[in-house]
Parts: sequence; structure tokens; C-alpha cells
Amino acid sequence: MDIPHGDGRTGTCNSVLPPHFSLQNMTPFARATNWSPLPFIGLVLLIAATVSGCSGVFSTTDSPSGTANIPGVATVPPGYDFPADDSLTVATWNVENFVDEYDNPYIDNEWENSPPDDMYARFKLFIRGVRALDADIVVLQEIESEAFAQSIAEEHLSDMGYQFFTATESPDWFQNVVLMSRVPLGVVESYSDVVTPIEGITTDEGEPAAQSLTNNRIWRATVHARPDYTVHLVGAHLKAGRDDRDRGWRVGQVRLLHERFNDLLATTPDANILVAGDLNSLSDSPELRLLLNDSDRPAPGSMQQDTGEWNATFIDPLHGRPTFTHPSDNPERQLDYILINENTQPELVPGSARVARPLSDAELARFSDHLPVVVTLLTTE
Repeated sequence: MDIPHGDGRTGTCNSVLPPHFSLQNMTPFARATNWSPLPFIGLVLLIAATVSGCSGVFSTTDSPSGTANIPGVATVPPGYDFPADDSLTVATWNVENFVDEYDNPYIDNEWENSPPDDMYARFKLFIRGVRALDADIVVLQEIESEAFAQSIAEEHLSDMGYQFFTATESPDWFQNVVLMSRVPLGVVESYSDVVTPIEGITTDEGEPAAQSLTNNRIWRATVHARPDYTVHLVGAHLKAGRDDRDRGWRVGQVRLLHERFNDLLATTPDANILVAGDLNSLSDSPELRLLLNDSDRPAPGSMQQDTGEWNATFIDPLHGRPTFTHPSDNPERQLDYILINENTQPELVPGSARVARPLSDAELARFSDHLPVVVTLLTTE
């Protein structure tokens, strides 16, 4: 469930700038101080030349010391042992406004400021649900913070092996996308400050509409499932809503993802890519078909056959089956997905993709308005 959020944040991308942005905005300051922007611009250009694609915040969780050699990173934490089996189970679950008991002074929302009385009961259901899922990787949407997930894992799920966490959180909102993992993470790519177009929508001034308000809810993490098997996992909670603006908002987010997939596949053609989360898109919607980029289920502008611009194609392992995920008390639509690219399809364990029910029907409805989705991969090429 998305709670309305006011607009107000902006960001930058190499292809889209916020409305009204201009370098001329610096001119009054330059005149008043005799400051020249040229050295600064030169520095910006130098930095930009070293980074391809949209600007993002990159961080790693790699330890400075360790014992294993993993392609792309140097080490794993001291004493870490990879699982002995050759399977990797991934789950996604929108946990619906799941907040801790503490008031974050930088978030002004009644739900976060004074959580409902049923939060403690939901907290206990979450612990039981994650235990029952028993996934190696869990992508959570609408959870307040990485710190909250980590504290739950440490205090109540310590025997489950969740050691690695990441998120790209909003500075002023409580619905974030958090990754819990038993296996090590590498580079995490953030899109928080990337401005994406809202396709087909214009502002009151007649300019093309764009946003960076919810792009923190999309990230890509390198997951080192085994010493010789890496997954590039996208966690996503796309814009909710059914009107033209909402659909155009999601289309802009999907096109950003494909731009990043292109860059990844240009350097790593055999990359394994998963997209997991609440995509707020029906199973046959144009925006989901745009993300799949499947010639058998084309969407306008998806294949780009003349230019060959889009390299990534995905499948929905649940497609063609009655696998509704929302609302949890009477599911009638699919909004939650784990999509896999063609490189990963041979590793998908047959029959493993499913809408999971880790609690009773009544408990699931009480906990969240979404049901989780799970897939299992073999960690061998």
C-alpha cells in the first residue's frame, strides 16, 4: 500500500534534468563574488568522464580481509563459509508500512510518528513468516529501514544466517526497499537522485514531466551467491496507481532499468539478472511487457529492433498461471514478481517459482496486503 507523498525532491541524470534547471542559475552568485564556474564545471566533466550511465551512489559491503576469491571483489568477511548446497532461494515481499517503534524526526508522517497498536502483533508475524520462507535472499518493500531489518535479524533470526543488508533509503519517507541476504554483497547501485521522465505527461508550464521522488525504491545489488556464481539483483517498488501519470511514471523507471541493463551486459554479456519486488503492474500491462522486453509479448517501444538498443529480455516464471498476489485477503491481481533474464533461465529450478503462503490465510491478511513470491536457482552455470 502506498501512502500519498508530497513532491519536492529533485536529482540529476545524464539524460534528464529537473524542470527549470539551468547553469545560468549560478550567474548571480558568480557576478557577486567574481567566482568563475569554469574550474568547477571542468571538475564535474572530469568526474563524469570516469562514470558511465546515470549518476548513482555506489557502495560496497566487502570486508577488507577474507578468505575467498570472488570475481569482481577481493574478499568475503573473515570466517565466512558459503552454503554447501548449490541452490539459491530468492523471495520478495511487500510488508505494508512495516515500521519500528521509534519516531524518526526527519520523517513527518502519522504512521511512522505513532505506529498503529497492531504493529507488535505484525512484528511477531513477520518473524514467523521470514522463518517459514527460509529464503537465502529476501527483498522487502515498505519496510522503514535497513537498520530495522538488521536488528530483527540479529535479535530474532540469528540462527537464520542473515548477515548482509542494503538499501537506498529516502531521507524523509518510511517506505523503503531493503535486502536481507545470507550470501555476500558486492557493489550496490543507487538510483535515488536520478531524474526519470513521466512518459506522456507535461507540467502546468507545458514542459515534459519528470521525477526523482521514488527512484530510491529501485537499486541493483551484486550478490555473490557462490565463489563462482554472481547474481545482479534489482530490488524495486515501482510507482503505484492506475492513471496515465502513474503508468508514465513506471515507464520512465523501467526505461532507466533497461539503460542500466545495457551497460551491464555490454561489459558482462553472461550476467545473471533478477528483478524482484512490487512492480505495481498487472501481468499483461504495457509497463510490465516493456520491462520483460519479450518479442512474444511486445509493448510499444520495447524491442527497439532497428537500433538494437535494448539487450536484456526477461521472463516471468509465473506467467500463464493463476498466481495473484494482491490483496492478500482475496487475491485478484498480480503486482509482485521475480523476473529472470535469459542468461538465468537455465538455472531456474523447475516448479520453484510460486506465490508463497508462509502463514495462515488469516495471518497473511492481517500482516500485509501483499503475498510473497519465491524462486530458486541452481548456483551452477
